[in-house]
Amino acid sequence: MKRAGLIAALAVSFALAIYLFLDFTAGIKAGNAEPADTGVTDAIVVLTGGMGRVEEGLSLLRKGKAGLLVLSGVHADADLDSIFLNHLDRSERPRIVLEKKSGSTFENAVEVKRFMEERGLKSMVLITSVYHMKRAEYIFRRIMPPDIRIEPYRVSTPNFDEEKWWQGRSLMLLLIEFLKYYWYAAGFAVGAF
Repeated sequence: MKRAGLIAALAVSFALAIYLFLDFTAGIKAGNAEPADTGVTDAIVVLTGGMGRVEEGLSLLRKGKAGLLVLSGVHADADLDSIFLNHLDRSERPRIVLEKKSGSTFENAVEVKRFMEERGLKSMVLITSVYHMKRAEYIFRRIMPPDIRIEPYRVSTPNFDEEKWWQGRSLMLLLIEFLKYYWYAAGFAVGAF
């Protein structure tokens, strides 16, 4: 009898995990989803660490989407020239901030919150990779005060196949994001963060 109960519990747990994973993957096919056309924001926040993110942030800055570009999670030795390979003009340099203290998505949110509060900023475009956005947006919405508007901007990257996310490396990236997402969800639920 105990064995049957254990098997049933495992089956239910497995079915729940599959359901939660499929729910997690819903909406990942977003591509370069332009942020909602709500006008200019105070800042463009790029979570570094993924291909194409910084370039998209600079593109939005040049289009006038915000007055500031914040690169969060930049390596301590990096500078504007090493990141942009001297392709910035003089007017852009003072509008780009390199945040070098954070080393995780949670720390990105904490440091960006501090920066936004210090400058009295109330809105941002949040740029990260398609596969990373669900967790990043979740964490940022938990860390940021409710009066700060967050516009998600998902960047397609060559290391993640949005059309065949269930294969190879794409599936591994999603599984890792899924586990991290629920790790943070559990942590926020019990007040660990």
